[in-house]
Amino acid sequence: MNRYFYYNVVLGTMLNLMLFIPHILVKYRYTGAISSMAVAVVIGTVLSYTFTYVIQTFPGKGMPEILYLFLPRAVVIPTLLFMAAMWFIASSIALIGYAVLINRFFNPDTSAMIVLALLCLVCIYAATRSSLSVMFMMEMGLIINTPLILFILMKSVRSENMSWDAIRTVANYWQQMPQLAPVAAASYLFTGYINFAIYNRLTPPNFRLRYRWIVPVFGTVFMLISFFVPIGFHGTETVVHYIYLWSVTSDALIMNYGFIERVIFVFLILYLNLTLIYTTSGWHQAMEFVKSCFPANKPDVDQRKVPLSNWIITSVFGVLTLLHLYFFNEKESFQFASGWLILRLFVESITVIGLFILCVRWRRASS
Repeated sequence: MNRYFYYNVVLGTMLNLMLFIPHILVKYRYTGAISSMAVAVVIGTVLSYTFTYVIQTFPGKGMPEILYLFLPRAVVIPTLLFMAAMWFIASSIALIGYAVLINRFFNPDTSAMIVLALLCLVCIYAATRSSLSVMFMMEMGLIINTPLILFILMKSVRSENMSWDAIRTVANYWQQMPQLAPVAAASYLFTGYINFAIYNRLTPPNFRLRYRWIVPVFGTVFMLISFFVPIGFHGTETVVHYIYLWSVTSDALIMNYGFIERVIFVFLILYLNLTLIYTTSGWHQAMEFVKSCFPANKPDVDQRKVPLSNWIITSVFGVLTLLHLYFFNEKESFQFASGWLILRLFVESITVIGLFILCVRWRRASS
């Protein structure tokens, strides 16, 4: 069961390479990005270790079941609906951003709305499956895609076109004070652990999580790569002009392997798979939060028949995602994502601390 936890950590860390996170960090490259990343490592490590302490205390129970043990339904239901909204927004931001990328790099003649609608249909179907099935999909997707992504990242680090002088120039600004926006963006690379708010239902009794040091180490390595490599390729000034920074960075790489020459096409296909898995997982968790609000709901991690409620809830998620793309342009979506990242940092911190307090109360009452 340990591997399921780290699947979520790896997926969340790798996916954010292609989203707004690198662009937000490079915006503050002269004004606190380095120190903000250091603060984010501390925050991410503390929150991940605290949260894993909680889930080990309540094996087999998700966050809804834990809250129902301590709080009245009138408090739990609004909390669960708010959490569902947070998980839904996180996944939809990724899906919308990738629909725009596909439209821009693969087929500019096709409407981004059509591309997003097709992606939503795939995610709606996959998110309605059981929690165990979603974890199996995540496992297969990561096993297939992760080695190729790591190979491309290693190729970028060792590329002759990367300027280490540009990297050293930016690194010299480490004394600048950290700022909230880059701290919130960088800490999101460590947030994969929070998915066990639902997937903890899969853990057996006496579950013990090992190798927790993987979370800060893996997150830190990816954070440094996502920030410094684009600077090395595009320079200290040009790098800030790209929103989807790593899509342009991957286009600067060339591989001499037969028909594979432009890395960007391979890179985008790999991250398309990760985006679909990430959105499927996020919508599934948001769906489970909503379903937990109903008194008759009983969590079933391996359901045989898909309930009608699953289709209804995930279809609403798909429609809301399409409406967002219809009413907001790319710049507004970026501003929305930046604001949401700051909100997420506070919400996640409060959630983890709150669950930790409930955990301590449970242990004292049990002893």
